[in-house]
Amino acid sequence: MPLGARHLNSSHQPALLTHFLALSDRDSYLRFGGRLSTQAIDEYTRRIDYASSTVLGIFGDELELLGVAHLCPQGGIVELGISVLPDHRRQGLGTLLLHRALGHARLIGASRLFMHCLAENAALMRLATSAGAAISFSDGEADGFIELPPGTTFSSVVEIAEEQMALMDWVLKAQRVAWQHALHPDDDGAARPDEQVTPK
Repeated sequence: MPLGARHLNSSHQPALLTHFLALSDRDSYLRFGGRLSTQAIDEYTRRIDYASSTVLGIFGDELELLGVAHLCPQGGIVELGISVLPDHRRQGLGTLLLHRALGHARLIGASRLFMHCLAENAALMRLATSAGAAISFSDGEADGFIELPPGTTFSSVVEIAEEQMALMDWVLKAQRVAWQHALHPDDDGAARPDEQVTPK
């Protein structure tokens, strides 16, 4: 079980694209609110501005991204999008991503977290409801708002500690993958850790 979700940066773009392309057609449709071509998903990934938004990722044992949360601040509101690979659902990864998203939103002073999705995205609505979101429906779409209490010194410390735990989880996995590649250099299937070891 992954220890946490860490901040991603531009060096993780290839892994992020691989994650989005690994979603089924149905999952991609629900995540992006419509059917996107491979090129469109590639362009979406390349356009992510890591200076103005935050991307959190949960890594698997081979450094593949199992789950991703994209937070986009808009004034005092943070919009959140979440995706988890099909084979890793119902393992608490979505809940973990939402928990980190809520903590980060409080850290940057947001008063509400906002999730917009198609009304047929039952999984995301269940996740939002479990966190106390108020959900409204209109024209086949759903909006969920979670009110956030003001951040405190303690909540800030918790957020920093969780990021460090997630980073350590990634470092340990990266070391194992590096050793695996060193022992089996001809194994093309061995993942290679990205070069960025510290969070943004």
